[in-house]
Amino acid sequence: MTIKKSKIISKNFEKNGLSKKPNTVTRAGITAEIKPTRGKQLVEHNPLSLIPDPSNPRPGDKIDDGWIKKYLMVGDENSLCALDEATGEYVIPTFDELDLDDSDDLRGEYEFLRDLAFSIRTDGLIEPIEIFLADKNNDQEYFVGSDLEYGYVVLEGHKRRLAGILSGVNTVTCIEITDETMLARLKVKHRKLRRQLSENNLRRNLTVSQNFKIVKELLQSDDSENISVKELSSIIGLNEYIAGALKRLILSEDKYPKQMFYVIENKNVSFKWIRTWVGKSFSEIEDELERLISGRPNPSIKEKAKAKSRGKKGGAIKKSASFKVKEEIDSIKLMKFLFDRIPELKEDTLDDRPFHNLEKVLSNLMSLAKV
Repeated sequence: MTIKKSKIISKNFEKNGLSKKPNTVTRAGITAEIKPTRGKQLVEHNPLSLIPDPSNPRPGDKIDDGWIKKYLMVGDENSLCALDEATGEYVIPTFDELDLDDSDDLRGEYEFLRDLAFSIRTDGLIEPIEIFLADKNNDQEYFVGSDLEYGYVVLEGHKRRLAGILSGVNTVTCIEITDETMLARLKVKHRKLRRQLSENNLRRNLTVSQNFKIVKELLQSDDSENISVKELSSIIGLNEYIAGALKRLILSEDKYPKQMFYVIENKNVSFKWIRTWVGKSFSEIEDELERLISGRPNPSIKEKAKAKSRGKKGGAIKKSASFKVKEEIDSIKLMKFLFDRIPELKEDTLDDRPFHNLEKVLSNLMSLAKV
């Protein structure tokens, strides 16, 4: 069987976007020579031409399109991310060079993007950005303030897109969803959550607080009231026990103290904590919240008893001792030594089993020691 090699092509009609909706012939040409997968296809796009979701930032994220345009002037002729003609090296300012108010979260987020941008310039984008084709008639939220009739919207990989823009490369590798049934499912209640919670090459794990805020936004939306626990579990990537606890808490908000939601969003609690306390009574939860906020220790957790010291390393008191004698001749030599030094141990009932005899002698020695 002969397999025809497919060519990845660029779909950029303009530097920063698509000028108009292509006709049927053009669209056929766009999708003719691509690498197909099941419901997806591999393509190349200029990162500047990709449309970010307006509700893209995950809770806690600070850097978006507006930020990089304001502080790095990306897309402008005075962009701070550019090739230095004198040295021939591509320059992306360090965080300290931007003269911003120092923040550990912002610094970490920026340095991550900067490192990823240099990696893209050197090795390309290893994990493609996932996109889908949207049009203004059916997906108006992506075209607010835009003259475009259609465009490619980022489904997963918003940070990779930003890093691609900072890197200054002409194109980045993308996976376009082409299966209409798959796209239909993603474009309703699941898409936003799937995008924000899916594991990608960034490996930046969401905190319990971030997960809670995202799930809360999803479950309180108009079109998500019938999401099952099993379905929610598959979307957020957490087990059904956690998904069920989150759903119960969010959809029955009036049954829980308001401070509980404050603690989840602002304190370092675990999913296990949520699972445990979502089933408690109102008064029990209030007591627990008071303990958490005041910083008092949990009385239900007993301190482990300190091990009694034994020797230099410590530990429990040793109550028995044992040793091994590998050869029969060694056991005979040891008994002879003991008989010579301690005549009282002389045993007339010894047989021809050296190991067994040694045990009897040592037992007698212990009896003598107790006298």
